[in-house]
Amino acid sequence: MRRHPDGLLRVAGAGGAGVIWGLGLARLVAEAGLCATLYGSPLAVTGVAVGCAAVAIATLRRCSFQPSQGFLIPLVLPLLYVFGLVPHPLAGGVLLAGGVVLALLMAWGDRMRWLPPAVLGLVTLGLYLRTLLPSVGQADTFEFQVVVPKLGVAHPTGYPLYILVGKLFTLLPLGNVAWRVNVASATFGTGAVLVLYFLLLRLTARRAQGVSRWWPAFLAALAFAFSFTFWSQAVVAEVYTLHSLLVVIILWLLLSGSACSVEGGGGRGEGARRWQVVCFLLGLSLTNHLTTALLLPAVAVALVWDRPRLRARDWLIGGGLGLLGLSVYLFIPLRWPALNRGEWMTVGEFVSYVTGGQLHGALRLDGWRDPVRWGIVGRLLREPFGWAGLGLAAAGVAGMAARQRRALALTGVTFLAFVVYGLDYYVPDISVFLLPAHLVLAVWMGAGIGFLAGKPCEGLGSGSDTAVPRSSEESLVCRVARNLRKVGGVHCSLFIVHCSLFLLPLSRVWVNLPVVDQSQNQGGYAWGQYVLSLPLEAGSAVLADPEKFAPLYYLQQIEGVRPDLDLMVLGSEELYQAELAARLGTGQMVYLARYLPNLGGLYLQSVGPLVEVRNPVFDKNRVSEAGGTRFGEAIWLLDAEVSADPLGRAMVHVRLHWEAETGISDDLIVRLRLVDADNQTRWKGEGTRPVGGLYPTNAWPAGVAVSDYHEVWLPPWLPPGTYQLEVGLFPRFGDAGLVVDGGATAWLALDTVVVTSPRGPVPALPHTRSGSFTGGAWLAGYDVGSEVPAGAPFVVDLSWQGVETAGEVRLAWVDADGREVETATFPLAAGAVRSHHVMNAPQGPGDYTLHVGLVGEAARCSWLASPSGGCALAPVAVTPAQEGLANFAERVLLLEAAVSGGDDASVAPGGTVSVALRWRALRAMAEDYTAFVHLVGPDGRLHGQVDAWPVQGTLPTSRWAPGEELDDPYEVRLDPDAPAGHYRVEVGWYLLATMQRLQVVDVGGQAVGDAFVVGEFDVGD
Repeated sequence: MRRHPDGLLRVAGAGGAGVIWGLGLARLVAEAGLCATLYGSPLAVTGVAVGCAAVAIATLRRCSFQPSQGFLIPLVLPLLYVFGLVPHPLAGGVLLAGGVVLALLMAWGDRMRWLPPAVLGLVTLGLYLRTLLPSVGQADTFEFQVVVPKLGVAHPTGYPLYILVGKLFTLLPLGNVAWRVNVASATFGTGAVLVLYFLLLRLTARRAQGVSRWWPAFLAALAFAFSFTFWSQAVVAEVYTLHSLLVVIILWLLLSGSACSVEGGGGRGEGARRWQVVCFLLGLSLTNHLTTALLLPAVAVALVWDRPRLRARDWLIGGGLGLLGLSVYLFIPLRWPALNRGEWMTVGEFVSYVTGGQLHGALRLDGWRDPVRWGIVGRLLREPFGWAGLGLAAAGVAGMAARQRRALALTGVTFLAFVVYGLDYYVPDISVFLLPAHLVLAVWMGAGIGFLAGKPCEGLGSGSDTAVPRSSEESLVCRVARNLRKVGGVHCSLFIVHCSLFLLPLSRVWVNLPVVDQSQNQGGYAWGQYVLSLPLEAGSAVLADPEKFAPLYYLQQIEGVRPDLDLMVLGSEELYQAELAARLGTGQMVYLARYLPNLGGLYLQSVGPLVEVRNPVFDKNRVSEAGGTRFGEAIWLLDAEVSADPLGRAMVHVRLHWEAETGISDDLIVRLRLVDADNQTRWKGEGTRPVGGLYPTNAWPAGVAVSDYHEVWLPPWLPPGTYQLEVGLFPRFGDAGLVVDGGATAWLALDTVVVTSPRGPVPALPHTRSGSFTGGAWLAGYDVGSEVPAGAPFVVDLSWQGVETAGEVRLAWVDADGREVETATFPLAAGAVRSHHVMNAPQGPGDYTLHVGLVGEAARCSWLASPSGGCALAPVAVTPAQEGLANFAERVLLLEAAVSGGDDASVAPGGTVSVALRWRALRAMAEDYTAFVHLVGPDGRLHGQVDAWPVQGTLPTSRWAPGEELDDPYEVRLDPDAPAGHYRVEVGWYLLATMQRLQVVDVGGQAVGDAFVVGEFDVGD
């Protein structure tokens, strides 16, 4: 038997691993901007590396027992970061921390069996809490945050189990109520990960003989914990982590016993108790999510395979326990009267409610014939673990097919059931319904890791040439290594495979954390606080869209703010119009917190971000009496008020009071800008129609004051100082504004705005870029587009640290031959954390690299690099002219569009128009924009529309990579009462939170519209 390496060899190994880990630590500290010395001084870096090596050696010498073989392997993972193969500092931090944790586990995990699951649970729960949504959310999350504390009934199917268990978390003496409900999801998610670990431990224990038996299960469970979809559900109030917990427990019970590891054995000897527990959990889980029914095929396979000898009494007990679990559904009818003015729920209503009757329309049994669905589901199955994870899962399937066919049958049937459901269920959030399929992939991955690692290679590392018989349990990797040794003298080592397997779960952390992190998302909570602090008329009604409704209703129902208000959210514009008319008809005051067209004839005015709606009974204030400042020939600004935000947000509130002396024919927008002391425009808004976009100037009655409200968010790149806030009235797509008081300018100064350095964390830019300058400034990140038309304006956003003195930023276009073709300089204020620059692209098309530097300062562009004049920032493709059909605000390019039947096709009322679009992302986007496809009739009104996230709602723009192209098909139903005539098909984008559309810009960057016509068709009589 070989002995563990000892003496000098063990010390050398510990020292070498410590050096590598220390180098990674030095680079991380340097690139995080915490110590500039470590960025450019090899001597300082060497000192850190030697110090870490000394700590590693001292720790090894103080061990009371010899650690397991190979425990030092994870400490060399930061080598990837040291060499820049994974250059992101977050990735470096994950590799450093993960390497230490994995090394400790490999050293003591086999001796302390409790240590791996304890570490897994603590790491999982810790990161979930770190990225948890701190307040009220949107959609179902918001609903549960209101329903759970009040023990209400959620939307169909009611989810009574989640509500009852979640109620316990609202009793925590920490945080606000919304946060406590979110914590429930994090806890359920951690539980699901731990049960998955123990399930995998049982499945892989036999195959992992000779290596640490815990780590195939640990790595697969960790990868599942930090897969995108599961992690995103663990940080908000949702039912899917509890659903995953119950699903994995049921699978564990089905796979438990000797039958899960020894082919064909043990099924008949299983006791009735396990099946009774399965029945109870199936019933209980159905009261949380109906897709638990998709586990029934796996239950049937287990029963047929095992043929358990259960007595009739055992079946009756099992059935009774199943009904006991289902009895949680009785919460709904028992609670119903208290929530519905004493009315009891009928049996028919109860059955329809708990079966989700209103949702059945989204289930199409022929979805498997739709190639778009196959592409969506395939992408969502690849997304959690990538191609490497799918490869490991395939290896696991192969290994289970050889020795664990029962386990493969049960997991395979479960996987197929959820995949088929994903193909047939047409909802935007189908990814969450595929979580059990992701869980099965994790099971197969764990089996694959155990299959690939297997036993260590015997006789291949000792230096002996003695032939050793090959074991049937020897790993695939070692068999390959054995054959390589025959031809090339390669010694067997699991080093490479170990490192590769460790990287799979660790990479999930650094890839997904920035995307799922909700810790800075207040979910509109501050907006709701501000709105409900306004002097809204007592007993009035607020009609809101779902996004605005959420914080208002939460504050009212949970925190007791303004209980007198009627807060309403409805399902369609027609319902909003009817409700508005009914409320106004009774004399009730109505406020709008959503966009609502066709309000002609009503009097509108802003009350903060809300729009007050009245019947047109006016108390006219004539211009001659009110005075003010004239814009153009007939519009007066009577008064203006600029105030700081009372909640401390980086914004100012602007209240304007307009009046039209006569009727206005032009549709004008209000633009605001900030001007510095040198009369230079430092920020300018895109402009909006007055009164929240609802009251265009050509609808203003003559001689009536119109109150108008605007928010000005101060961008973090705006240097600290005092600015003049100015306002102007402009055509929607033009720069020739109405002149002020007959003068030469279209801008009127309103008030001064004092801008201070940003308080609190500033949202990170999408790209990280390290670079230090001799003056002490540090370049931390950037945001640029991936392409630009020749000569067009190009926006560059940079993130900085340590800018102690003012300087100048130098940007340069460098062509493929390394020559600077164009340069521009911009001021950089002292203390700046962001800078915003607009420069023109080169006139010659081609591939360029944008370089950045500081005038008069040398730059060190990467860790331990030699000083230079500037650093390469990003490659940018300069196109000959605007490619494609339409450029939406330099964010999205419409490449192609096709309308069914081609131009001038005939469509019958009630028919369907197919629209196929192809987009390309021009830059990274933090927001999720909504795409719209509108059918505009001969009367100029909409007679059919689809507003959704791209690719059937499954691929929001925040997930797009710059340069990524995607096909986006739509089916738009024409209204049955659509009038005859010629129609056009318009497409575009808007942000739901503000209803602000992305403008279509020309090659010069000038706005030319906010929608693009992609086709036409006719509707006959």
